[in-house]
Amino acid sequence: MTGLASHTTGRFLPKHIPELDGIRGLAILLVLAYHYVGVPIPSDAGKGLAFIRQLLSNGWSGVDLFFVLSGFLIAGILIDNRSADNYFRVFYTRRISRIFPLYYSFLIVFVLLRAIAPKVGFLDSSLFSDALPLLPYFVYVQNFVMAVRGTFGNEILAVTWSLAIEEHFYLFLPWFVRRSRPSRLAINLIFLIGITLILRTFLGGGTFIGFVVTPWRLDSLLLGALLALVFRAPRAVDWVRSNLRWIKAGFGVLALFFIYSSIFEPFGSLDHLFAFGLLYAGLITLALANQAGLLARFFRQPLLMSVGRISYGIYILHQFVNGIIHSLLFKSVPSFHNPATALATCLALAVTYLLALGSFHLFEKRFIAFGHSFHYAVSQAGAEARSQR
Repeated sequence: MTGLASHTTGRFLPKHIPELDGIRGLAILLVLAYHYVGVPIPSDAGKGLAFIRQLLSNGWSGVDLFFVLSGFLIAGILIDNRSADNYFRVFYTRRISRIFPLYYSFLIVFVLLRAIAPKVGFLDSSLFSDALPLLPYFVYVQNFVMAVRGTFGNEILAVTWSLAIEEHFYLFLPWFVRRSRPSRLAINLIFLIGITLILRTFLGGGTFIGFVVTPWRLDSLLLGALLALVFRAPRAVDWVRSNLRWIKAGFGVLALFFIYSSIFEPFGSLDHLFAFGLLYAGLITLALANQAGLLARFFRQPLLMSVGRISYGIYILHQFVNGIIHSLLFKSVPSFHNPATALATCLALAVTYLLALGSFHLFEKRFIAFGHSFHYAVSQAGAEARSQR
């Protein structure tokens, strides 16, 4: 990475990092494999399908890869611009422009289709069953309702629990970065990771509290934030470069554990969350610290990068599309147990990709461009005042 340091921010990476698009692509492919194949395979399937089900049983942890990556990117933006006078205004304008348009459009379409489903014959009403109260989805507190009720609710809306956690993180982290002394930020982040682990270990309260409630799930996001600090500290970057062999060894052990737990402890446990967070933090570290290495080259594959760039749309839409297609073709919830259902799943995958691609280029990019028309501005007085904190 020699020569990539920014003379203005101290960053040791360029503003746009192609590998991160590929990492997003891997994250969404893990989620798709879990939701489209792993979960829909019946638990009493034959040996071949049962093994595939087990092998894909940790695909849900693609969400944790998104969390680590989000923590890395968002914390990096905030650290680089912490002295800006319009720090909060620009950050939230950009986040709202990126996230809200597609998310709220999706919720409105769901509400409308749920209202007309009983009146039309081609939509199975079970698609819209088990819905939790809709208001929490509109204010990003559905994950707390899920925890209280002990259910993810409607399958189409279930994936939004992770979006709620990210929104809470966006509310908290800008304040946290702004108020923390730069010299203390790493220690403060480690402290918060420790708090999260204590909550999950001793006050887990069952799967739903430990899995979907924000304070119990911050460790992956915070690991990403800690990683953002590492790549902004010359001595830390030098240490990473000089210890790549040991980092690779640790990553290898965690990868083997991931495979082992998939096969012998299918569908995971809360005990694995931190290990998976470390696995994905190691993945990002290796991809960025050795940009000529195999991992970095893999993540720069054009197809993987293209999937990563539209991963937000794919994530929001994929269960919706899969449910509708299986409902239209089989009048049932999604399943994966014979050639016909496998073909339906492939069709759902293609439609999801095309919808997400169209949404990104025809809809989302307009709002993204609007958000990025706002720029961070630093006055000399503001920078001096904050540097003295």
